Amino acid sequence: MKNYLYITSLFLSIISCSNDLGSQQLNQSEIVSSKGERIYISTINLGVTGDKQFTIVTNKKIIYVKDFDKTNSLKGLDPFIYSFSNDTLNFYFRNSVRYKIPFNTESIKVDYFELNNADYIELYKKTFENKLYHSVPNHNNSDGYPNMPKPPKENSK
Repeated sequence: MKNYLYITSLFLSIISCSNDLGSQQLNQSEIVSSKGERIYISTINLGVTGDKQFTIVTNKKIIYVKDFDKTNSLKGLDPFIYSFSNDTLNFYFRNSVRYKIPFNTESIKVDYFELNNADYIELYKKTFENKLYHSVPNHNNSDGYPNMPKPPKENSK
């Protein structure tokens, strides 16, 4: 019984330590308009496997993890897909628009789109090309989720 309590307390202490500042990973994508206005799409991943994610869109670059404001963020993995072209930032959400940027932009037009599940999945597949559509966090910046290997490439037959 004593060993059981020791193992349980050790496990709980490891899990509780996984959310301290040292284990958080910050990913950011910078969007720059033709007039130099900047928008940052930032995510922070928590937990042992990085599977607890918060996303925020700001007009100021987040330098330190401690400056990330979780209260105004969107919680969940893959919260939206975005594209940026001709000073227009498009956000694509599955089933409902769950987040709007909390500030006004001068030179960047922001549009929000609600997609059904099938259309969202088709668009999500395009995020792996990282040309027009991007996931959060961007696959190009972090190879998907933190500390996870890239998926194996399929052999063409």
